[in-house]
Amino acid sequence: MLTERDYRAVFDASPDAMLIVDSEGTVRDLNPQAVAMFGWSREEMDGYPVERLVPAASRTRHERHRRHYNETPRARPMGQGFELLALRRDGTTIPVEISLSPGRLASGQEHVICTVRDITGWKRMRQMSRAMVTAIENERKRLSRDLHDEFLQYLAALKIRVKLLASEPTAGDREQARAQIAGEIDDAIRGVKRMIRGLLPPELERRRLSSALESVFRDIGEVHGFTVDANLDRVDEELDAAAALALYRIVQEAVTNAERHAGVTEATVTLRSAGGAVIAEIRDEGCGFEFDSHKGLTSMHERAALVGGGLSVDTAPGRGTTIRVTVPAVGPEDERDRGGW
Repeated sequence: MLTERDYRAVFDASPDAMLIVDSEGTVRDLNPQAVAMFGWSREEMDGYPVERLVPAASRTRHERHRRHYNETPRARPMGQGFELLALRRDGTTIPVEISLSPGRLASGQEHVICTVRDITGWKRMRQMSRAMVTAIENERKRLSRDLHDEFLQYLAALKIRVKLLASEPTAGDREQARAQIAGEIDDAIRGVKRMIRGLLPPELERRRLSSALESVFRDIGEVHGFTVDANLDRVDEELDAAAALALYRIVQEAVTNAERHAGVTEATVTLRSAGGAVIAEIRDEGCGFEFDSHKGLTSMHERAALVGGGLSVDTAPGRGTTIRVTVPAVGPEDERDRGGW
C-alpha cells in the first residue's frame, strides 16, 4: 500500500509540470517541474488563480472554459489537438499541451490535476519537417522546370534537325548540319551535368565542398551572367557529410536569391573556419529587403539548425544583404566517434 509520502514522491518526480487546481481555479499545489517551467516560486503560485499562467489576451476566455469544464468535469488526455500558450514569470510564452484529470481530495474538496507539457521542441521539429518537405517539393519543381525548359527543347530541336539532315542537298550542307547537331548534343550534355550537380554534386561525395560551390558559381555565371567573387578555404576536414551538404544548399540558395532578386550582377562568397566553427558568408550590394526574422529564409534557417548551426541575415531596403551561416566544426576524434564502437 502506497503511503501519502509515496504519492508525494511520485507527484514531485513527474517529468511533466503538474498543478492541483480547485473548483474556483486556485492553485493548491504544484511540483518542482512546474516551478522550473513557469519561473514562479511555490509561494508565488500557491493560492493564486491559475489564470496567472495564461496570457492576458486569453484569460477571459480561459475563465469561461474553466467554469464550463467544472460543470461537467471529465478526463482530458494529451494529444487531443489542444495546443495552448502558457505564460512564464518573465513574460515569455511557451506552447504547451495540457491534460486534465478531475477528482476529489481526501477532504472531499473537488479538484483538477493539470499536467502540462512544454512542446516547444516538438513544434520546432514539426516546423523543420514541413520546411524540409517544402524544400524537397521546390527542388522537384525546379528540376521539372529545368528539364522542360532546357533539356526537352534540346531534344525537340535535335529531332527536327536529324529529320532534315537527309534532305540536305550537298555533302557540305550535310556536314554543316551534322556539326550543328553535335554542338547541340554537347549543350544538352552540359545541361544535364548542371542538373546532376544541382541534385547532389559529385564533389561532395569526395569531400570537396569548395569545388562543389565553384561548380555552382560557374554554372550560374554561364547560364545567367551572374558573377560570384569567391574566397573559399579548404574546410572539408572540419565538416561531416551532413554539415557540408547543409552549407552547400544554403550557399546555393542564397546566391540564387541574389541573382534573382537583388538587382545586381555579382555577389561575394567567403568560406572559412574560425573558433571551432565553419563560417560561410554571402553578400551582395543589391536592393535589400524588409526582413522578418521569424519568417524570412525559413529553409536556410532550418538547414542550419538541423546540423547544430545558426544563420543570421543583415539587410534593409537599399543597402544590400549579408547572410552568415555558422556550423560546428568536427575534428579527427569527432569523425572517429561517429563510426560506432
